[in-house]
Formats: sequence, structure tokens, C-alpha cells
Amino acid sequence: MRTRLFLLPLLAGMLALPAVGQAQSDKSKSGKAPWIHIRVTEADDEAKVSVNLPMSLVEVALDLAEDEIATEGRIQLDNSDITVADMRRMWKELREAGDADFIEAEEDDEIVKVFRKGDVLFVNVDDRENGEEKVRLEIPVGVVDALFSDDEGLNLRGALAELNRLNKGQILTVHDGDSHVRIWID
Repeated sequence: MRTRLFLLPLLAGMLALPAVGQAQSDKSKSGKAPWIHIRVTEADDEAKVSVNLPMSLVEVALDLAEDEIATEGRIQLDNSDITVADMRRMWKELREAGDADFIEAEEDDEIVKVFRKGDVLFVNVDDRENGEEKVRLEIPVGVVDALFSDDEGLNLRGALAELNRLNKGQILTVHDGDSHVRIWID
């Protein structure tokens, strides 16, 4: 589970982290530009990472990495090639289904659930043997809509603008025993 537990946040980062920019002129409810925060902690206090970035800086980073995210209309996901067009078609069907439980998969000691409630798509991963290992991903539907709004590829700038407009709080939490990862925007 530990390996898979950290692969999911990488996928989440691909979808969620690029979707946190375009803050140069946008302001949060408090009047200041939104920031993204990432915290990684280990119980043994040997490892602790705190990243606090203005979302406008994320847009600059996107300029540097945009071509690497999707190459020739394909995205590599753990030894499986999938086209952006395929992902767009899958999202269209999921979007039209509305609130629903899409996936509940149990494998040995792991349960994976993908479901939608309202304007949020949830991905939860739980380890049944070790109740401390959990992943919680919350993706606003509008952000995914914006991501797939371009017929040519991924509309990362649109996803950036939508997440910035929403000024969403919690995006991702991971609990793996004594290790914790949290990503949020304020």
C-alpha cells in the first residue's frame, strides 16, 4: 500500500497542482492573492517539508513544464498509455452521471473509492489492515471541466484559472502511518 499510497498523490498533483495558478490579478476573499501550501511531516521529526508559494509562481512553473505533462496527446500513468482524448471522453460520461459512486474496489488490504457529491469528485484510498494509511483527494468538478475543455490537449491554464476562482481550501491529504501530506489553498 505504501508505494501505491504515494503514487496516487503524484497523479493528484498532476491534476490538482497545475490547477492552482493565474493569481496575478485575482484576489481571495481576504483581499490578498491566494497561495498554495504543501506540508509533509514524519513522526520521527527527521523529515519535514513546508512549501508555501503564491499561486502566480505556480503559473510560471507551469510555463516551464507544460510540454512535459502531456506529450503528443498522451499521458503516461504507471505503465499504461492513455490519450487525453480518451480521458476527455471518460470525464464526459462521469460528468453526465452526476452524483454517484463510480468505483469501489477491494484488493487484499486496500479499498479504493471514487465518487461524486455535488460539485466535487472524491478519490479515497484506505488500508484495512493499517487504518492509519489513507488518501483523500477532492477535485472540484469545474476544475476537471476546465482541464478537458481544449479539444487539442489539456487546458492547464483553464484549470488554473478555475481553481483560483474557486479559492478552494483542502485538496489532498495523505496519512501513511506516521507520515502525513497535506495540500491546500488559501
